[in-house]
Amino acid sequence: MSLTAKIALAIILIFVAALGMTTMLNYMRFEQTLRTVLTQRINVIANETAQDLRAAIDIGLRLENMENLDGILMRRLGMSDEIAEMSVRDCTGNLISGELSKQGATVSTMPVQTGGIQFNDAIALLDTKLEDSLGKCAGSLRLTADLSVMNGRLESALAEMMKSAGIGMVAVLPILCLLLWLMNRRHRVFVSLNNDVKRAILGQNSTDDFHDRDLLTESEIEMVALYRDIRKNLRDGTSSDAPSPTNNEKPQ
Repeated sequence: MSLTAKIALAIILIFVAALGMTTMLNYMRFEQTLRTVLTQRINVIANETAQDLRAAIDIGLRLENMENLDGILMRRLGMSDEIAEMSVRDCTGNLISGELSKQGATVSTMPVQTGGIQFNDAIALLDTKLEDSLGKCAGSLRLTADLSVMNGRLESALAEMMKSAGIGMVAVLPILCLLLWLMNRRHRVFVSLNNDVKRAILGQNSTDDFHDRDLLTESEIEMVALYRDIRKNLRDGTSSDAPSPTNNEKPQ
C-alpha cells in the first residue's frame, strides 16, 4: 500500500471515529436529559402526594380508612402523561388502593423496595415509605412511569442523529478527495527526488522528471531548484576527464 493510500485510510478512519463518537455522546446526553426530566417529575408528584397522605396519617387516620384516597391518587395521576400507575400499600406490600392511567392495565405486583427510582427497559418505579408521627411504618406510596414515550423519542432522536452523521459524511467526501489529490501531487515530487538520488548514486544521468506542476509552495520550488543545481554540478564534475599521469612520473 502506498503512502498516500495509508494516509487517506488513516484520515477516513479518524473522521469516522470522531463522527461516531460525537453522535454517541449527543445521544447519551439527550437520553440523560430525558431521564432527568422524568425523574424530577416523578419526585415532585410523589412528594406532593406523600404530603397529603402524611397529613392524614398525622391526625390519626389509617390509610385503609381514608375515604378520599382514590380521589387523591386520581388527581396526582393526571399531572403527567408518563405516570401509568399510582398505588398505596400497607407495610407488608399488600395493595390498599391503586389507580391506573390506561384502561386494561394491571397494578404492579413487584416487591416494595423503598428508595430511589428504579429504571428498567419498560418502566420507572418509585416506592416512598410513609411513616406516622412516631416514626413507625404506616404504608408506602408507589409511582410507576411508562417509558414507552421516552423510548420512542430516543429511537427517533437516534435515527435523526444517524441520518445527520450520514449527511455529514457525504458532505465531507469532496473535501477529503481534494485533500487526497493535493497530497498525491505533493507525494509525487518527493518520489521523483528519491528516484533521482538513486540514479545519482549509480552514476546515471538525471531524468529531470520532478513534476513541476505539482509544486505547491515557493519553498518547495526553491528546494527542487537547489537540488537541480547540486545534481548538475555533480554530473558535470563526474563527466569531466581526470588528468592523465605525465611521462616523468613513475608508477609506484
